[in-house]
Amino acid sequence: MNRRHLIQTDDSVDDAARMDEALAVAAARRYRSDYPGHDDGVVLVWQGEAYGWKNELRDPQHERPGVYAVDADGRAYLAMGGNDYDGAERWEATT
Repeated sequence: MNRRHLIQTDDSVDDAARMDEALAVAAARRYRSDYPGHDDGVVLVWQGEAYGWKNELRDPQHERPGVYAVDADGRAYLAMGGNDYDGAERWEATT
């Protein structure tokens, strides 16, 4: 096995993160289109699939790390820290 295929560079990690964020923003747009009345607040996205909505960015401990929250202007926030059982510790802006 060629080891260079096992090592990710910072650039490839950044590219993957940008791709995940772009998928989250697109999923949030679809969610808002499919569920009228959710024009404000944030849409929650896990692994490219929108699964919920909150009236505001809050309660990171109710989401697992890696969840995106996308607001009505397309700004994305990522749930960080914590673990899957106890939830995330905080939201961090991605852009």
